[in-house]
Amino acid sequence: MQEASDALVWEQARQLAAQLNIPVYTSADYNSEDVSSEDFSSTDKVKRPGLYLRLDGDYLKLGRLGAREHPVFVDFVSAMNKPRRGPELLIKAVGGGLPRPRVIDATAGLGRDSAILMAAGYPVTMIEENPVAGALLDNAMNRLRSAPGFNEHAARISLKQGRAEEHLPLLAQEGLAEVIYLDPMFAVSGKAALVKKEMQLFQSLLGHGPDDTELLERALAAATYRVVVKRALKAPPLADRQPTMAIKGKAVRFDVYALKSFKRQS
Repeated sequence: MQEASDALVWEQARQLAAQLNIPVYTSADYNSEDVSSEDFSSTDKVKRPGLYLRLDGDYLKLGRLGAREHPVFVDFVSAMNKPRRGPELLIKAVGGGLPRPRVIDATAGLGRDSAILMAAGYPVTMIEENPVAGALLDNAMNRLRSAPGFNEHAARISLKQGRAEEHLPLLAQEGLAEVIYLDPMFAVSGKAALVKKEMQLFQSLLGHGPDDTELLERALAAATYRVVVKRALKAPPLADRQPTMAIKGKAVRFDVYALKSFKRQS
């Protein structure tokens, strides 16, 4: 059964690597003498020199040859076992008066904030446009579904791959857009915000993301109760649109665009 699962993950990784024109290796391949810098230097083979997909068992990872940072992967199981500290501001910004509003994480990235919301009991629909990020998220969801004791968590999270601007109206029609959460990866305040080293590799692949104005307008049109935007503390509001209120921490803030009051549950 495990061998069949591993074979499926490998085939998915192989197809993704072919789509992106980057190599894919297993751990055994990567640690062998057959893998060298020459495998990553041919411009007709690799669009983004140095990037590669790596399969460690059933973990799909994105790495860069010669880089100091570890390969990037998503692990929802670990996120559930060891929840991050300090998510109170996010929960406060998203939660409002409903016990658990349905949330769309329209810029899911590596799914970190989605994991916080899922662990807190929120139903979350992730949207991710980048195919590599989508593959990492999908791989993590598959591992979450197969891990003993996490069926309830796995049932609360789903993934849509593609442009958020296209998915949001459809999800709104299904009643899933009670709250829409946005976390643009490049919040700026005169210069690009500093990011953790493990994110630098990921951002080199993603680029600078969608058009802020269009994304915010689509979110505001689709959300039922509110749109929440994560920003660097001193960054201007997204698309220069002033929020209804801001919930501030030491390094980040959450701009809340309130559309109507939450329904109170009796």
